[in-house]
Amino acid sequence: MRKKAVLLAAMLALFVGSANAQWFDFSNNRRASIGVNLGVVGYNLTSQGYAENLSGFGTGINLSLSGLYLDFIYQSPQHRWDRHVTQAEYNDHTALAINVGYQIPVTSWLYVTPLIGYSNETTGKTIGNSIGIDVERRSIYHEYKRLTMENHFNYGVGLMFRPIEMLEIGAVASSHALYGTISFSSNFKK
Repeated sequence: MRKKAVLLAAMLALFVGSANAQWFDFSNNRRASIGVNLGVVGYNLTSQGYAENLSGFGTGINLSLSGLYLDFIYQSPQHRWDRHVTQAEYNDHTALAINVGYQIPVTSWLYVTPLIGYSNETTGKTIGNSIGIDVERRSIYHEYKRLTMENHFNYGVGLMFRPIEMLEIGAVASSHALYGTISFSSNFKK
């Protein structure tokens, strides 16, 4: 694993070094963006990898303004919006992560973002025969009874690049989430 990380860092340094742009030009942060996050939230990194029993697919949003970056990602109980009514009780969980950071422009199209934040995971049961009605969604939902809750300090790093001026694509890896981002951005007038 260590060899792969060193090799990846060396390749990234050579790739970025070949770019004909000035490094760490903070005038590249004169922009604002808004986008969506999709990925795994709620896992816990351990020395053996990550604990899969708490991971699930989540969605969220991200915002950036003048280099200040903020994002949110949430994963709801898997069976909460199930359309089937059963006597079963499902073991479900929720997870969320909120992060803040500052985008450091390596070049005009590549940004590294150190992140800190908050993560929360709950475990519980979704009751298959409890029914509620969500009028806005025009759907039924099942009750989720939370049994345990854990709060964590979240830290990580994001990597984002701009293939074209108005589009930003990135990835975030933190101690309790791993997800991709896609954002639309606009530069401030000079």
